[in-house]
Amino acid sequence: MLKESSQQIIRESLSQLKQPVRLVLFTSDRNCDSCPDALATAQAIKAAAPKIALETYDLTMDRDKSEEYGVKRVPSFVVQSTVRRSITFSGAVEGISLIMLLDAITGVAGNRIWFPDRIASTLTLLRHEVHVQVFLESDCSLCKPVAETAMGLALTNRMVNAELIAADDFPDLLAKYRIKVLPFILFGGKLSHEGHASESEFLELLFRAQAQARSDEKRCVTCGQPSPDMICNSCKTKIQAEAVNHKHKEEHTHERGTIVDHGHHH
Repeated sequence: MLKESSQQIIRESLSQLKQPVRLVLFTSDRNCDSCPDALATAQAIKAAAPKIALETYDLTMDRDKSEEYGVKRVPSFVVQSTVRRSITFSGAVEGISLIMLLDAITGVAGNRIWFPDRIASTLTLLRHEVHVQVFLESDCSLCKPVAETAMGLALTNRMVNAELIAADDFPDLLAKYRIKVLPFILFGGKLSHEGHASESEFLELLFRAQAQARSDEKRCVTCGQPSPDMICNSCKTKIQAEAVNHKHKEEHTHERGTIVDHGHHH
């Protein structure tokens, strides 16, 4: 059951919503204690703002959708803008997470400018998508500005793929990344930052993560294209075709040589 205080925050935040916004919720029937509350939150949001286009999917049953939105955890909300920029909220949406979710909805509806031009133009230099995960707590005051920066960056440029994660709901991730301090930010799955990060630090870490991903990227030694193997499938096929062609030529030459030799002996 959704708290009355949460319902009131939802009603007050969305009362002026004029433009449609896509809100997508992923849940699961299995091992998801927060999913019923997430569904109640989604329904309360829809009731407060009929303009919201609410879609609900099952993480496993609707795998095409979870892959399309890049969702791996439940519950997860995705707020998507008309230009297909999006922000994902994973875990229980309450406290700061709820405020951030509502802020994302109203920001997308109002085409909010999240950053000054200099930051937006710097983001256009990103050439590869960088996945940013911000781990936070519902009552962590330092978490809010960091989450706001990540959210704003994702809704400014689609190369930033941001996910805000309710840390307590995913102890496996806390253990995997050895998280001791919140907020905790993960850039590209490898580069991490503990505590507060300014906008300039955020940008620097985004570009460092992109550079790291590109240096880690395995490439084909023949054509230079990204490939999990030293020689990509395309080049393997060409090399095999050339080898077969060469073998045929050799066999043909060898046959001709034998005939000539035979004639010579006679």
